Amino acid sequence: RKAMKGAGTDEAAIIHIVANRSNAQRQEIKQKFKLLLGRDLIEDINSELGAHLKTLVIALMDSKAVFDAHCLRKAMKGVGTDESVLIEILCTRTNQEIRDIVAAYKTAFSRDLEKDIMSETSGNFKRLLVSMCQGARDESPA
Repeated sequence: RKAMKGAGTDEAAIIHIVANRSNAQRQEIKQKFKLLLGRDLIEDINSELGAHLKTLVIALMDSKAVFDAHCLRKAMKGVGTDESVLIEILCTRTNQEIRDIVAAYKTAFSRDLEKDIMSETSGNFKRLLVSMCQGARDESPA
């Protein structure tokens, strides 16, 4: 809060704090900010930072599941589908991470991720992604 208080914003301080913390630590900062100050950190960031820095800092303040959900939606929204994003996210996350992403997608967009995948892809690729979307693959060591 100190970096955003008063005239001007100490962008270097915000960058230092956000860039030198893990995602879990950033989530804790966001919660503590609300608890201790009664303010929403994301709203404060929105009002204090310029466009590109604001976009970056807000993305870093999202949980991993929420960030992935936004990436998936962006990859499927509009004309064409960025299949590399679908592959990167759905094929590299653990079962629990995928279940968290599916829930975050539903919460953020009021849409079903599996249905969106089915409408945006086809053939064996669609079958593979729908299967991955279940978050039920064997994760036991080989």
